[in-house]
Amino acid sequence: MTHDYEVPEVAMRRQRPFLLIIGIVLLMVLLGARHVWYLEKWTHYRTITIIWAVGFVAVAFQWILSWRERPYTVDGLQRARLDRMRVTVNVPVWNEEPMVLDRVLYSLFHQTRLPDRVQVVDDCSQREDYRDVRSYWLAHHPAAVDFSWVRQPTNTGKKRAQRRTFEGDPADIFITLDSDTTLALNAIEEGLKPFANRRVQSVAGLELAWNHDTSLLTRIKSVNALIWQFVTCSSQNVLGGNVLVNRGTFALYRGPLIRETLNAYTGETFMGRQVMLADDTMLTLWALLRGRAVQQPTAVCFAVYPETFSHTMRQWVRWMRGTSLRTFWRLRYLSPVTWAWWYTVLITWGYLAYMATLVAIAIDWPHSESFASAALLASVAWNWLMASRMFTLRRSDLGPLQVAEAFVIVPIAIAWMTLVLRPIRLYGQLTMHKQGWVTRADGAETRSEPEARPVAGMLR
Repeated sequence: MTHDYEVPEVAMRRQRPFLLIIGIVLLMVLLGARHVWYLEKWTHYRTITIIWAVGFVAVAFQWILSWRERPYTVDGLQRARLDRMRVTVNVPVWNEEPMVLDRVLYSLFHQTRLPDRVQVVDDCSQREDYRDVRSYWLAHHPAAVDFSWVRQPTNTGKKRAQRRTFEGDPADIFITLDSDTTLALNAIEEGLKPFANRRVQSVAGLELAWNHDTSLLTRIKSVNALIWQFVTCSSQNVLGGNVLVNRGTFALYRGPLIRETLNAYTGETFMGRQVMLADDTMLTLWALLRGRAVQQPTAVCFAVYPETFSHTMRQWVRWMRGTSLRTFWRLRYLSPVTWAWWYTVLITWGYLAYMATLVAIAIDWPHSESFASAALLASVAWNWLMASRMFTLRRSDLGPLQVAEAFVIVPIAIAWMTLVLRPIRLYGQLTMHKQGWVTRADGAETRSEPEARPVAGMLR
């Protein structure tokens, strides 16, 4: 096993949205005109068309706002204060591929701003042997970093694996890092910058796919994740730091926030059942209740995305179980005067309206064929425009052809989200009482990287 890797570099291009904003205005005018035409042509679809128009306006509002997002920066005094902060990183592990975990630790120990403490918590893995990785990094980690590796006696879930690190640690900042997530080498330095603002309680890093080029599935997941982060999360960030999900792959939290909520975090129940999922959204909710939850687009991480259909489905079901639960908590605890609360209402309403529309189209088929075709074409054009923000990002391991390919498959990615993943959300809602790990039960599911190849998608 190699212990040396090459991590891609990521840069944000200077944003020039003027032509795109002109394009969105023209598109809005054209789609508005089409909606008026739909109202006249398909009178029995008048309600659906109005709902569609409301959803379109809400997404357009987010897209326009997203262009106002800027990375957080600091001056000399603020940097000095951030440098004095104690930073602790937790890496929970369960049946992760040893080489992937090795790469994660490599990226941690080569940061431009090293953490003060790193702890790997093996949640009683049964399918993988970590002796080589453990012994190497215990012997070769930077002297400035307090590094430890512990093993849980039983498999108790991600939250309790994190508690093992958080409990009793006086850190100013806690970082949660998934065991398959490689950090860009300046990720911690960039992720700390928003904490110069004392109101910021949590920071979401920007998640990219390490294995972007592996398959069509990973490309689709990568495109959908980028659009979500660069439109939805960016607009939430612009609107007063109302990011609803600090991705569990890489997120940063103030120490007092974690310490004060730790018992509730690991002891959370819903309808009498212990909650083991939705760890990242729970921490983000508490951050929103105390202050701001923001996104730092220059704090980049590279996650390993599912490469098989079954793994993709099980991951999505797990996420939807957590999302369904968090919807209740957000509506109950967030203030109705915040964008986070209203976004939760809108996205819930939009999902219900979408499912009702699908049912109406199916019942009225084939008479609804022309309506469905028109809606599909409008959706493709609109989502291509949404995806235009992808071009603000430059990865050293992806050339222009690969970026163009990602843009071309946007309609496929949207169709996958619309026709496959959204309906599965219903299953997640109906089974949200089921908790616990639902992936890696049979060991690591990502086996596309042979031992002799230390970098997925070698730098070109």
